[in-house]
Amino acid sequence: MAFFKLIRILFIFLRFRLNDLLPKESLPLWIKIIFFLSPFRIIPTSKSPGVRLAEALELAGPLFVKFGQILSTRPDFLTPDLIQELKKFQNNLKPFPVSEAINTIEKDLGKPIEELFESFNKEPLAAASIAQVHEAKLFSGEDVVVKVVRPNLAKKIKSDVSILKMLGDIANTFDADARRLQLVEMIREYEYVITSEVDLKKEAGNTIQTSKFFENSDLLYIPKVYLEYSGNKTLTLEKIHGIPVTDISILEERKVDLKKLSERGVSIFFKQLFDDNFFHADMHPGNIFVDANNPDSPTYIAVDYAICGSLSEKEQLLIGKMLADMFSRNYSGVAKTMIGAGWVSKKTKPIELEVTIRTAIDPIFERPFSEINFGEMLVFLFEETRSYELSLPASLLLLHKTLINIEGLGRQIYPDLDLWTTAKPFIQNWVSKRYNPSNLIDKLKNNTGEFAEKAYELPEKIESIFNNLANLNEFNDEIKNLRQDLSDQKSSSRFLLIVSTAIIVATISIALFI
Repeated sequence: MAFFKLIRILFIFLRFRLNDLLPKESLPLWIKIIFFLSPFRIIPTSKSPGVRLAEALELAGPLFVKFGQILSTRPDFLTPDLIQELKKFQNNLKPFPVSEAINTIEKDLGKPIEELFESFNKEPLAAASIAQVHEAKLFSGEDVVVKVVRPNLAKKIKSDVSILKMLGDIANTFDADARRLQLVEMIREYEYVITSEVDLKKEAGNTIQTSKFFENSDLLYIPKVYLEYSGNKTLTLEKIHGIPVTDISILEERKVDLKKLSERGVSIFFKQLFDDNFFHADMHPGNIFVDANNPDSPTYIAVDYAICGSLSEKEQLLIGKMLADMFSRNYSGVAKTMIGAGWVSKKTKPIELEVTIRTAIDPIFERPFSEINFGEMLVFLFEETRSYELSLPASLLLLHKTLINIEGLGRQIYPDLDLWTTAKPFIQNWVSKRYNPSNLIDKLKNNTGEFAEKAYELPEKIESIFNNLANLNEFNDEIKNLRQDLSDQKSSSRFLLIVSTAIIVATISIALFI
């Protein structure tokens, strides 16, 4: 079945002559031969490349539409005409019949549509790759929107994923880079993600969870969920009123502070990543709106929480440390973290990896989006890290996807934004809170037994903490002096035992009396 689906995808690719969009000089010979033999090559077409690309992706299936959504935020990768056509994937796909939508709602909620809603607009408000949305009114008088999953979507996704798996297996067999990048594992991770997106009960839970994190916040507003009118394939939400984030002309007309809007987008991301450890992982423009009632202090409105991600404590720590080291230009620290995490070969020499990272990052440091070509940087890193056997865990797939969306949005909203300057305070604040003495004591209270077993590692751990803090250039000379004093004394076994014993005793005392 997957094989025939793959043939169909290839047929679509050739039919819409998407080979015209590929860099011919870098294609393998056998692919060039396939394109040359294609009968569609000699058939004239009046459609623009952008129209052909959009139509082909929509015809190929929901996974390919998702890919188009990501591409629509990348003006650094694609030409303006391609971007313009792909923007329709943000919420303007072809809707499915309203009769099928009503049938799905009634089966899912167990009541006729007229008993559920005082009014139900049969004309869809928006249609996306996973679901479409209808306006409605509850008998209590509240205006709502009803999200309904597309019919037979689970089967279509299963079919698309089977193609990806087959291609992944082929690539894994013949291509070392595919194995290095854990392509098969990434496909499995994405299968879980896209399957979860079809279950609107999960989206309801994610929406409620996120709203708790941003309660009374002026950064982000999350619409209310009506659980009594929601199920596995139906989700009823508060109707929101906002300006689509990519309608820059309207935002400018309303005199919205675009610089502040862009900065707040960065703030939201880092809050979700480090404070909440729960982030919206599908932040394409179709899901993001702006409340411009106060143009000097605009608020984001985000919908569609079907895909949310979180990191393990270890992953969060590694990402946080890498970012902190990057912002302080401590590329040696970045290299050592990557080696220690097992993301590169253990045989990698830190100094060599440090030079590679420095070469990639330094040219874009403290520059606005408009002067940065992330595409070239990623290609460089991919090529240069091949010898180090770079292999990031598949669990970071959602974070990578989110970063791509965030960077693409920032580039559209305010291309002159200095991402580094905007993000640095959040990283510094996270490191400061992470290594705050009160937080360390709380952790010790909860892990006294485990800590006792690792007491002999304590001085080295404390030295590492001070090293991280000093790198941020936000702390006084006393911290640096304390770090030096500790380094001079760490070789003393007597000092180690005294410190370890004292902290264990103090932790037990705190646990008993606080």
